[in-house]
Amino acid sequence: MQERLRMVSYEEFDHIVKELCKEVKSFLDENDVRVDYVVPLLRSGAVPAVFIANELNIVKFLPIQVKHISYQSGDKIEIIFDPLESVKIKKNNPVFLVVEGTHYTGTSVKICIERLLQAYPDARILYVCLFKEYSSQNFNDVTIFEMAGKIYGSTMEENKCKELNIDAYGPVYPWENMEDQINHPDDNEKNIFF
Repeated sequence: MQERLRMVSYEEFDHIVKELCKEVKSFLDENDVRVDYVVPLLRSGAVPAVFIANELNIVKFLPIQVKHISYQSGDKIEIIFDPLESVKIKKNNPVFLVVEGTHYTGTSVKICIERLLQAYPDARILYVCLFKEYSSQNFNDVTIFEMAGKIYGSTMEENKCKELNIDAYGPVYPWENMEDQINHPDDNEKNIFF
């Protein structure tokens, strides 16, 4: 079944971000934790991460870009920008807030979290995403906080989504193009490495 998509309004985006911020702030306050770095997964997590960082007054960013790439030899998901190769964090147990826009399978998030823990095994990780596919993986075993703004089932039968009271459509953000989300020209190897 092909994924169903819908445009997300700026108002819906803003509402989801504010709800996530409220829950993250509550967790941080209750557990006396302070985030050292916001870690947006580029590109999907970039815009939400800026809003969240501003709302929570977190200054430092550590963006990681994990990308699905359609190579001529086959598809692969890999890190194409890794700031941990040049940034030296002095704390042994930094606190990272990983932000993703759309969590479809969770593979990109898994790669990001694994990379953070490889560099800082005692790191504490919070993870938020705006939209999360119902059947995708979670990371409760390696995060101290995890939350999705909205659960969706874009490849499930619509009746099943109604039963589960989840959105039947995957998100396309106001700054995105529906056609690009369907055809994924940004996945092409020649569009990444030139």
